[in-house]
Amino acid sequence: MKLCRFIFKLSFLFVGWILTLPMSSAGADFPMVVIDSYENKLHIQRKPQQVVCLAPYITEMLLAFGQDRVLVGLTRQDLTLNHALRKKNVGSYFCPDIQAVADCYPDLIIAAPSHKEVIHHFGSSSSILMVMEAQKVEEAFFQMEMIGRLFDCETEAAATIKRNREQLALVKAKLDAIPIKNRKRVTRVIAGDGLACPGDDSFQNEMIAAAGGIPPKWGKTGFAVSVNLKKWRHFNPQVIYGCHRNEKAMQVLLNREGWKDVDAVQNGFVTLFPCDLICQVSTRAGDFVRWLAAVLYPVAFADPEKAVLKNAVLGRNPVALDLACVERAEVVKHRVADAEYKSLVIRFKRPQDVLSTLEGNRSGVRGVGNTYVPMHASLGHMVFGVEQAQKAIANNLGYTVDEFAGLMTGADMDNLSVQKRTYKDLEVTALVTAGVRGNALRMSKDSGGYNKPGTINIVVLTNRRLSPNAMAWAVVTVTEAKSAALLDLDIRSTYTPWDHRATGTGTDTVIVVQGEGPAVRYAGGHTKIGELIAKAVHAGVTEAISRQNGIKADRDLFQRLADRRLCLEQIVELYPAPADKKALASKLEDLLMTPYYSSFIESALAISDDYRKGLIKELAFFDAMCCSVTARISGRSEVAPMDIASTDALPVVMAKAFGAIITGIIEKDDERIHP
Repeated sequence: MKLCRFIFKLSFLFVGWILTLPMSSAGADFPMVVIDSYENKLHIQRKPQQVVCLAPYITEMLLAFGQDRVLVGLTRQDLTLNHALRKKNVGSYFCPDIQAVADCYPDLIIAAPSHKEVIHHFGSSSSILMVMEAQKVEEAFFQMEMIGRLFDCETEAAATIKRNREQLALVKAKLDAIPIKNRKRVTRVIAGDGLACPGDDSFQNEMIAAAGGIPPKWGKTGFAVSVNLKKWRHFNPQVIYGCHRNEKAMQVLLNREGWKDVDAVQNGFVTLFPCDLICQVSTRAGDFVRWLAAVLYPVAFADPEKAVLKNAVLGRNPVALDLACVERAEVVKHRVADAEYKSLVIRFKRPQDVLSTLEGNRSGVRGVGNTYVPMHASLGHMVFGVEQAQKAIANNLGYTVDEFAGLMTGADMDNLSVQKRTYKDLEVTALVTAGVRGNALRMSKDSGGYNKPGTINIVVLTNRRLSPNAMAWAVVTVTEAKSAALLDLDIRSTYTPWDHRATGTGTDTVIVVQGEGPAVRYAGGHTKIGELIAKAVHAGVTEAISRQNGIKADRDLFQRLADRRLCLEQIVELYPAPADKKALASKLEDLLMTPYYSSFIESALAISDDYRKGLIKELAFFDAMCCSVTARISGRSEVAPMDIASTDALPVVMAKAFGAIITGIIEKDDERIHP
């Protein structure tokens, strides 16, 4: 085993040496030799142009390095995670569709070691097959360098590696003040048939240690290993974390007798992270380590007195705003208590009155803005209060807190949408950031209790002088336009995704600036200025959500199911079908990639929403439609679609719709799905 590890590391060093050969002016020198994780020496004649990537962490690298144009095929899971991509679906990560991969005519296929059938099928094909796996952070960095060379994006790769190394070094420096005896015992939980945790050789334990935690030693290796109750209680974790996709299953496992008798469960130190951050080691390893470290030691990471680096402005990018009251607008990158913030700042020529839903009516304001606060830094607000952050942000930007009206968000300011609408000499500008992944909700239906990231922030300026009541009207207009955009995009409530579309996120905030110009008393929907505000806000919210979350109205069916927290593997388990569930899910996926059947399910989603609201009262027509779909697939008109036993798992309309397709698959003469 030690010899294999030595050879593996040596091969990566060899890759690093090969890929430091001189570069031509046009980019990387070809032919190029690279070595994959299987130690296969690959001779690549030219930069790949048609790539099918089945390894999500490599997909993340390619996207981070600006190489989305070379991707022609991705797994359903990658497409679900990256809503904005429009690439061919080549099946599930767990069971890729070999024919779909071949239909992409790839010149490079990037697979994971678990893709045995793909490796066997394409191992001797004209397409180059690269098998990739990263078990350590340093291995991921080596692979970033390789991807950079191979795709002629060395600068982007080097910058990403540098950023991650700096983040890890900063965390280490901040942890130096925490004695080893005060470090916390930490483990990740992977929910399956039983409780599992990362093995002793997993990158996940490496990142726990990098965040200042003490990881367990189970005496087993692998991505996920089973843990018995005796060892679990002996380790007695003080902090437990898991993937947000497995929240319910994890809660069930941790609430069992005996398993719940550990410090983390008893004290409520069980937290969740996004799957793409913790289930793979890639371009955001440093982000996750900082976030986890801030969870473990919030005071050490939030206290400005414990900062390693000085607060400073790190960069400025101008934002075009041509309004009489505006001196200049820019996005300022700056450091506060070792965290890098990005602030939209609109500086006024003369002090303005503003209406802020966060701070109320403000007078004598010299600047307004909206600040992106990284997640690890926002945890500090819970310890030291939001006021401290507001003061530090204002000071960094050259203001006192009395002179600056600001909003805060978890949406990156790189995804800011600036929308301008005009009518004759009337002008309205809306500046919008939006994130809807964490706490989108349906007002009047969902309960309060916000504890997750996600917000829509909107700043509105006009070339008119708005009266106080016009500013209040503008807030109403903004809110209605924002909700209309969410409804048009079919953004689902985080809390009740099957039942409701969202109307907001629960933490949305608005700033309306009084402005300069002719006086305006009203800004409601029947006014021209209200119309322009609504159009600018609707466009801004739509674009900001697309930039931040990748969500567009034309996203595919699998993404819309994921919005409802459902995947095909879960669906097939609901039906009492005498079939191999893995093969059945694969066949279901094949059919749903056909426009006829995907549009059937999309229609069912719309019918389901209206049926649950009482707008559709009779399903006889829909039942006939389901029978027609079953007959079309199976070739047998007498077969009745199956249903599920419980309506709690799926709404009645969707249970009928999926039952129709699954019945058709089973009744068709297809040996692949029968056990």
